[in-house]
Amino acid sequence: MSQIILIIAIIFGSVTVTTLGCVWMGTSYYAKKRGLTKGASQHEIEALQKKVNHVQQEVVTLRKEVKRLIKIAKGGG
Repeated sequence: MSQIILIIAIIFGSVTVTTLGCVWMGTSYYAKKRGLTKGASQHEIEALQKKVNHVQQEVVTLRKEVKRLIKIAKGGG
């Protein structure tokens, strides 16, 4: 009797997981088709652009410091 209940539970669990997977895939596809994920991508692109700008500013600052250190090393300080 317990084996029958176990088999029924496994079948019910499998059907539940399959149904939830199909619903998730369907909503994911629909969201992509409508373009809802493009907003998130745009937000990520903007965040990356800010990071790139910050790194560029740091590179400029580092170049100035390297030039200053070269002058000091040459004795022209």
